[in-house]
Amino acid sequence: MVTSTDAAGMTRVITITSALPGSGKTHLGINMALELVRKGRAVGLVHEGGGSLPVEQILRLPVELAYQNREGDMQVVRRGYQGIDLLSSRVPLSRWAVVDRQRLDTLVRAHEALPGYDDLLIDTSGMTPRTMIACCRLSPIVLLAVTPDPRSLAETFALLKVLHLNGFDGQALLIANRVESVTQAHDIQAELSVKTAQYLDREIPLLGAVTRDKHVVQAQRLRQAVTSLYPESRVSGDLIRLTDELDNVKVSGSAHPASVSAFWNGLAASLQQPVRIAGDANLDDYESGDVMVEAGVLAVPDDAASLLRFEGPLSRLDNVMQGFSAVMHFVANDMSLLHEHLEDLKSVPEWQDDWPLLDSMALELMLARILKILLNEVDDQQQVCFQVEESPVDGRDDNWLRQGHYIKYVFLVPGQPGAIEAISGELERLPGLRHSKGQDGECICEALPVARDACLSVVNTPQGEIRTSFWHQSGVHDQQPVVQHARGGTADRLLDHHPVTGRLH
Repeated sequence: MVTSTDAAGMTRVITITSALPGSGKTHLGINMALELVRKGRAVGLVHEGGGSLPVEQILRLPVELAYQNREGDMQVVRRGYQGIDLLSSRVPLSRWAVVDRQRLDTLVRAHEALPGYDDLLIDTSGMTPRTMIACCRLSPIVLLAVTPDPRSLAETFALLKVLHLNGFDGQALLIANRVESVTQAHDIQAELSVKTAQYLDREIPLLGAVTRDKHVVQAQRLRQAVTSLYPESRVSGDLIRLTDELDNVKVSGSAHPASVSAFWNGLAASLQQPVRIAGDANLDDYESGDVMVEAGVLAVPDDAASLLRFEGPLSRLDNVMQGFSAVMHFVANDMSLLHEHLEDLKSVPEWQDDWPLLDSMALELMLARILKILLNEVDDQQQVCFQVEESPVDGRDDNWLRQGHYIKYVFLVPGQPGAIEAISGELERLPGLRHSKGQDGECICEALPVARDACLSVVNTPQGEIRTSFWHQSGVHDQQPVVQHARGGTADRLLDHHPVTGRLH
């Protein structure tokens, strides 16, 4: 047995995976890769498009640069971030199993020509089940991201069972992500190990815990790594300890690829092999759009309706957000951001009356203020309804949202008189507030920012309910406030009064 530091010339391949989307694989991969670079190691991070939170939404990256091999083929996209090589294939890895032999050879040559790395990290976000399993089989170290969501633990066991059926013999380690304490992380590991010891004859050690920390969301809004922006934060300390523990992991020196070239050649071959799942079946026995819970893989069809619904007391809404994030593959990032809003309602900043221009960030702040009013005014015993929808807009109506894909949050709450009066007073502060009549006598207050990239509407329905809707463009959370001169003021003065300076985050 050898460790990563005593095998000269070898590349340590580490796959970061999970059984449910939205478990934080990409965040873990980026920040652990950065810590490895800070240790003086050469690191590549392989990623695939299509995950619930792509690298491009987490980091502000340079323009794509294609890597050209000796034969002039440009098959690999390489982008740098603070010393990491971020790598993606021009042809998605999931397609490697179906391309013709000549094209596959070209892809392998382009990828194996990459410079040698001390560590090659594989982020399986967005990968198909077959590709994810192939990467795990080829990795001496597999890091399994689990969260406190009960489904995460169950699906992690199912995934381990599939890996076991397919001859995985590497070292599988748990990372307990978004936990409240180290104790909670150990409880998760102990519960999982009871099952794996009984049914798979192996225990799954805990590599480390990453506690919940709102600095992660703050860094994401700025599209930077949390360990770079907030090195003294609690979560950065967790990630540093996690990376340090990797050097203590013992792996076999011969059972797995020992170079970048060997990994890519092995992946091309592995993708052609059958994948066994529970019930003495093959992965190919299932339709590609099926949700394969028993296989430990959650595959969400491209045309799945992204609609969520919660009914219950408003005070419990924040408790279900994390579970929603795990289910909603497409909008997991947006849900976690809203979760941070709801956790911080008690610290909503005051509205600035001399702030003259409306933008999407102001609407977010007003939404938070409305939710705070509802939380204070609505009886905790009354039921509220919350749902999330996809809302494509063609942009042809100049009086409505511009073209794009939007996420729409809808809150339906009993119309308490005190709440209606308080919300009306808040809404009157919005510049350009529009009043209109909807169907069946609905009274609508609606506000769009100057850029038409978000919308907030509040409806007092004939049924005596308050319906609050908020649209925003999916994945757009890093834009800077729109500031113009007004009333003789300066841009700097307006920035001082802009709600973004007192964000909920």
